[in-house]
Amino acid sequence: MKKKISIAVFIIGIITLIAGVVFLILNLNSGPKIQDGEYLVSVGEWEEVDAPGVIWRFSEIGQGTLTTNNHLNDYDFIWALEGDKIKIETDWLYTLNNEYGYRINQSENILTLIQEDSTEINFRPRSSVDTEVGEDN
Repeated sequence: MKKKISIAVFIIGIITLIAGVVFLILNLNSGPKIQDGEYLVSVGEWEEVDAPGVIWRFSEIGQGTLTTNNHLNDYDFIWALEGDKIKIETDWLYTLNNEYGYRINQSENILTLIQEDSTEINFRPRSSVDTEVGEDN
């Protein structure tokens, strides 16, 4: 009886060890995950897919600039991520306070802002928008 219990404990131990090694290998190969705010800053300039020239630049955590005319006029803004919301206060002709829902797909480099009426606005890193526009010409 003791021999059967010992063999069962040994088999459970081997299975647990194999499962641990598998999870370790998966975690080591998954690459580092970066937080959303850091990712926005690391990309830098995000251009609206359907409105080239509308560019949001996240220069550092909490600060950035935006333009609606391809940098002819740049406006400073401050930003914060709170849960699934991004809050932006822009120094335009007057102060604008906007809040959007947001999603970031880091593997596909897409920033999606969701307005109150559920309209989605997609942004891509500026360099990839330039490339896509260049390919269409």
